[in-house]
Amino acid sequence: MKYKFGIIIASVVLLASCKTTRTATTTKQAALPQSSQVEQLVKQVQSAEPKFETANVSKMALELNINGREINVSATCKIKKDSAIHLSLQPLFGIELFKAELTPDSMKVIDKMNNRYYVVDYNFFNKRFGVDVDFYSLQGLIFNQFFCVGQKTIQVKDLKRKTSPTGNSSIEFESETMQQSTEINSLNLIQQVLLKAKNSGYQLLTTYSDFAVESTVNIPHKISMTASSEKSKANCNFSILRVNFNAVIKFSATNTNRYTRGDIEQLMKK
Repeated sequence: MKYKFGIIIASVVLLASCKTTRTATTTKQAALPQSSQVEQLVKQVQSAEPKFETANVSKMALELNINGREINVSATCKIKKDSAIHLSLQPLFGIELFKAELTPDSMKVIDKMNNRYYVVDYNFFNKRFGVDVDFYSLQGLIFNQFFCVGQKTIQVKDLKRKTSPTGNSSIEFESETMQQSTEINSLNLIQQVLLKAKNSGYQLLTTYSDFAVESTVNIPHKISMTASSEKSKANCNFSILRVNFNAVIKFSATNTNRYTRGDIEQLMKK
């Protein structure tokens, strides 16, 4: 559990005229100042990214590999934008054994097998791993939306536009504690996000593939997250098999009266 914190065609039409237009556009782009280039790219990415108020992933497969130990489980995930994320793991016959309930203020983890629950705020990740993430960062990672790690809002003045090793554009962000590189493909879709902690060896690489439209929303159906440090590595592959957007969803917080509250450090040691 220690590292579980631990998810896109070119068409050739009227080649001659397209080539002329493309050349003119490139010249104009090169003439733009860095700040305008970044602002333009951010707007293009935000225009292409998934937009929804609620999401109900009613069927999802998770493949976990933690230091060589492999675990395959079924899962569901419910999201109400900017308000709540509920992730349920069902490793045995659809029986929920593990659940995470995230709000902008805190994260609650319920271990039903051992009748325990744990509550922490997002400062826990900073104190424990040197990683400055919040609810909005995790929400963006899960559903392929642009964000600046640890920030609720996006400030274009804090961003830089570069070219990635693969030739794609990338948007770079840096805070006091974190470095973030978001790679954008030719369709203005987020291809991958790399988060690095400055004060520790931790990093999280999230890649996206198999984009397809579901309920008018274009999303990646495969998300791969790899968390690593100098001593350990964990990988989680999400495969979204069934999802519905913008329907009314009921969020029922778990009644913890029959559970014993535990120290999150106990859970991290398992």
